[in-house]
Amino acid sequence: MGRARLGGGIGQSGPDLAHLPAKDTMTASTPVEGSSAIPAEPTSTGASGEAPLPGRWIALAVLALAQFVLVLDSTVVNVALPSIQRQFDLPEARLAWIVNGYGLAFGGLLLLGGSLGDLYGRRKLFMLGIGVFSGASLIAGLAWNADIIIAMRFLQGAGAAMAAPAALSSITRIFTIPKERTKALGTWGGISALGGTIGAVLSGFITEYQSWRWVFFVTVPVTLIALALAPKFVPESRAPSRPKLDVLGAILITSAIGTAVFALLDKGAKAWTDPLLLAQLAGAAFLVVIFIAWEKRQTMPMVPLDIFKNRNRVVGVTASVLFGSVLSTYFFTTTLYMQTVLGFKPLKTGAAYLPLGLIILVAFPIISALVGRIGVRVVMTTGLLSGMSGLLVLSTLQVDGTYRGDVLPGMILVAIAAACGFVTFTIAGVDGTTEENAGIASGILSAGGQIGSALGLATLVSIAVSVQVSEAAAQIPRSQALVDGFAAAYQVGAGILFVGAVIAAVFLRSTASNTAATAAKMSASN
Repeated sequence: MGRARLGGGIGQSGPDLAHLPAKDTMTASTPVEGSSAIPAEPTSTGASGEAPLPGRWIALAVLALAQFVLVLDSTVVNVALPSIQRQFDLPEARLAWIVNGYGLAFGGLLLLGGSLGDLYGRRKLFMLGIGVFSGASLIAGLAWNADIIIAMRFLQGAGAAMAAPAALSSITRIFTIPKERTKALGTWGGISALGGTIGAVLSGFITEYQSWRWVFFVTVPVTLIALALAPKFVPESRAPSRPKLDVLGAILITSAIGTAVFALLDKGAKAWTDPLLLAQLAGAAFLVVIFIAWEKRQTMPMVPLDIFKNRNRVVGVTASVLFGSVLSTYFFTTTLYMQTVLGFKPLKTGAAYLPLGLIILVAFPIISALVGRIGVRVVMTTGLLSGMSGLLVLSTLQVDGTYRGDVLPGMILVAIAAACGFVTFTIAGVDGTTEENAGIASGILSAGGQIGSALGLATLVSIAVSVQVSEAAAQIPRSQALVDGFAAAYQVGAGILFVGAVIAAVFLRSTASNTAATAAKMSASN
């Protein structure tokens, strides 16, 4: 931590950063004369009157490095799953929990993580979350049975739930100049997309030449670097008036999501009209209703309903949920197709995703520039339609297909969708945030993608399994049944993205000044 006092510690009632004199808002590691941490003193005249934070781009690099690892961890285990399955003789239902355990804890606790950051300090929560994540990664790599891996995946998700919203809301407070804030948020979104794709490539290389254990070990040194640099370059910030934590709300929403995911993963060959399945899904829906009712009664709820009065934020979160539900399934099913049908080895499977990552890397600055020129709505809608088209192309996979003819065309379109989506989802999802709700807004945005990932993977994989079981009973060859199941999942996923594109086109305000207006409003409110 910096040596200068940045407000009270956890459980203390010291002054908030927003109300400290300028000289007291900087850590001892960034002592620049005349500079001020953001937000500025209450007498600030707005974005144009605030001095930029020295070292803000280094702070962005530190926060983005951590975000890269958190997102990478969502996909890095995918190619290694068959190796883990063989070592511990896991049935597919339990194997899926290695993927969904992380997403479930991440998404279910993100809302609470946003509130904790607002209350106790975003840098504190960022560092605590990164520490928990790093420790869980180390233990998962050393695991002696599958239960340990699954438990550590949940713990990794909990750490990510503390770190991710704290990092994103810190960015919204660090960058007060509108153009810089747009660039920073675009960079954040691009790093998120890139981390998810590189995870698959890295996983294949590690699994082929080392061991599946290294897919967990590899994140440890990177997180330790971020943990070491955060006190020096990332300023502390908090919301001055969120004194109460809505723990019951967090329990209710996490339980609702967990119940639904468990029901879908446990479905197996059961019919969609199975009484137990319907009862479990009804129970999940009931918990959601209780959660909403509870939030309405709270004076300081975990999810203030007025946060959804901003239409752009609603669209950004909705699109993040829908796209997350499809992207997780894309990685899961495409990996299985390449390994079980095309016969790819882990390294070749991982390398097959390299074009996706490269396309995102090249497209990211172009997409960021386009947002400023033609607006968020056009770019987001185009991206979702591109993803829909890619999934429809993938739904034509053949048993005797090839990578170049069957996988690559759809991958290119999905990559364009990811580049468009992650940039625009981020910008729309934090539109209009203030010092009071920056943490919870970013928590909701991040939760959307993770919750969508968990629910989407469980739902679409269940659809694929249902088709495969039905065709196996009809004596159709296993390889053909697998491909037909994957095709069904892709087709439903395409429908989901079409719905998202319609929502974006109809409801999102298309103005290139969205982010600038947001930054100006945030500064004025302080």
